[in-house]
Amino acid sequence: MYSPPVNGSHHSDVALLCNPMAGGRWRVLADVLDSDEAKAAHRIVTDQIDDLRGALAGLGHRVKLLCIYGGDGTIFRVINEILREPGAVPPRIALLGGGTMNVTARWCGMRGSPGDNFRQVMRAYAADRLLWREVPLVEVKQGDDTAWGFTFGLGPLVRILSRYESGKKTHGMALVVAAKSMLSAVSTFPRDWKSEVLRELEATLTVDGHPLPFDRFAAVFANVTGEINPFVAPFIGERTRDSFHFLAYAISSREFAMMTPLLARAKLPIDPRSLLHPVSTWRAALLSLLGKGGLPLDPRYVNHAARRLVVETQEPVYTIDGEVFQNRPGRLEVSLGPQLYVAALSARRRVLRRSKSNGAQQPDGPDEVEA
Repeated sequence: MYSPPVNGSHHSDVALLCNPMAGGRWRVLADVLDSDEAKAAHRIVTDQIDDLRGALAGLGHRVKLLCIYGGDGTIFRVINEILREPGAVPPRIALLGGGTMNVTARWCGMRGSPGDNFRQVMRAYAADRLLWREVPLVEVKQGDDTAWGFTFGLGPLVRILSRYESGKKTHGMALVVAAKSMLSAVSTFPRDWKSEVLRELEATLTVDGHPLPFDRFAAVFANVTGEINPFVAPFIGERTRDSFHFLAYAISSREFAMMTPLLARAKLPIDPRSLLHPVSTWRAALLSLLGKGGLPLDPRYVNHAARRLVVETQEPVYTIDGEVFQNRPGRLEVSLGPQLYVAALSARRRVLRRSKSNGAQQPDGPDEVEA
């Protein structure tokens, strides 16, 4: 469904795209659509990608701000539809939340209800006071196919996601999948789950031209936001403007399950071999307290920024932003893709750029800069 803006509106360069299936909360969606601010914008309400193509094509290049009501899956489909044309320049985007998973929206400070987020965005935009976060996308290529998103991953966690996505996506099913995964990770039951879902990923990984000395992994992820799920920020250090976060843990699923509470907060174990040299270990510990280095980490836990990742594997599935894709023979290539300007309602870490509603400013520093 497409609705033009109200006559005389000064927000004719704003579009509001809503996925009514996101989150299954109609009252939340109504709070967005029934607001006065929504009446002053182009409105698109659809959960069908074919409808989305026509609606976005109908808007042309006059839209400067695209507000999206929906979760990470909706955002993924919208972004990829916008970028599928060669040379496409995406509009600035506001992620309002409203879906089952809203990792990226929360990362940009959208912590209120979607209705409140939308009203704040529109008021700030009208007053030329909206702040922006400049965010690159991860670009994933396989043969002639290319997709873009904020997070790429493969391994046992993605197989668990695939099992959930292939069944009835209810809270009860989520609990069943979680219970089977936890039980199988620390025991041999259920056997089929252990052998089919939680077996280690077999792959050859080449990072920035250097092959990793491992071929079995419990988790492999590339990411640009530093967060995979709410409260899951597993990456060490800051990425640079031309790199993405990357981790590859060459450990068993059992060890990964036992270490998950620490790994989720980027706490990695030290190299056990360093304990064989107690003098140098204590010296490194003292220097780390002074901010001059740190203890040597277990080399099986690869976690650092990267510019290019090549994956060669027979793994059946991988994910981009929670969307599960069937893997094909060949290799996957991951690098940085195009930049997006995403509206931000609160300053977290190093943020942000002030918007100019009459056009985008050129980047003049790191991808996250202060207003």
